[in-house]
Amino acid sequence: MRNITRLTLVFAAVLLAGTLASAADAPSILGTWDAVASTPNGEMTSVITVKQVDGALKAVIELEGEKQVVTDEKLEGDVFKMKLNYQGGVYDVELKVTGDAAEGTWQGGGYSGTLKAKRR
Repeated sequence: MRNITRLTLVFAAVLLAGTLASAADAPSILGTWDAVASTPNGEMTSVITVKQVDGALKAVIELEGEKQVVTDEKLEGDVFKMKLNYQGGVYDVELKVTGDAAEGTWQGGGYSGTLKAKRR
């Protein structure tokens, strides 16, 4: 009986450790972000939503009220990278995540700028 109790406690501890590790391993970029990009035409606001779908990151960006196509999402350490298809061009976006804030850059079509985001 004593061994069964001990085995049960060990099993419960392993399950708890696995659950905590999964939460700690969750990508820091997940969530909805209000973003502002500096562009040659002034500031451009957007909403970036990042989810984990089937173990992969999937981002959706809403610019000027319309959802844009996003591809190649990946998180390398605390830097989130993606490609944004916008008005016929492809833009590379990089954001360094620090808690509920992120800062980075975008470039494409011969233009570039900075990007700041805050998690909702």
